[in-house]
Amino acid sequence: MEVSLPDLGLVVVVFVLVILVIAVSEFLRKQLNLGAYTTRRAIHLLAGDAILLLPFFSNVIYPLLLPIGMGLMTGLAFTVRKQSFLTQSMVDETRYSRLHAYGPVFYIISIGVLLVALWSQKPVVMAATMIMAWGDGAASAITPSLKKRHLYPFSDKSFEGSTMMFTFAFLGSLLSYSAAASTGIIAASAGSILVLCIIGAFVGTVAEALTLGPIRALDNFTVPFACAAALYLATPLVL
Repeated sequence: MEVSLPDLGLVVVVFVLVILVIAVSEFLRKQLNLGAYTTRRAIHLLAGDAILLLPFFSNVIYPLLLPIGMGLMTGLAFTVRKQSFLTQSMVDETRYSRLHAYGPVFYIISIGVLLVALWSQKPVVMAATMIMAWGDGAASAITPSLKKRHLYPFSDKSFEGSTMMFTFAFLGSLLSYSAAASTGIIAASAGSILVLCIIGAFVGTVAEALTLGPIRALDNFTVPFACAAALYLATPLVL
């Protein structure tokens, strides 16, 4: 395979953007005395947006360099220097269980798996990632601040949290499919796109609500994988 300089340049741009998001989050955390939970949510919401650049890559190996590189950097930071800006911004072992604290690592792995498994279905990868980034990220960030929540009888998750999840998951998937349509990698009517977005948001919301007990920490796997499977199956039926 011939090396593509434009693709490599885009990889560098995305790396810089993601690191910038993390670095700014850490700066604000220190300046405003924020907890890792706040900056972790900001990273969850913003770093995943880089997936919208997926249509501009010519081969899967180039975007795959991003989760591989971020995974190696994060793993090295956890191993060598636990007080690095990467770990301080993303890991909050005081609020989460030890397994859940490493959710950002699962986040990175899930994107890599989606890229390899569904490279030929880029809009599905984009939508599943944005549902995870915006839907789960917004639900976790906004719901705890609500004064009144109606908890489900089977968990401490709430109807309000699921509503936030569905709303932002829908918006994230809508942005993904709109970006995909504008770059020509998918041909779909507005109605078809709306149907796919509703399916993805609904499946993501259900997956997040049912990720409980011993698998609660694995929502960065269950949500995007469930959404990707649903959208993959629904696409030929809807379009």
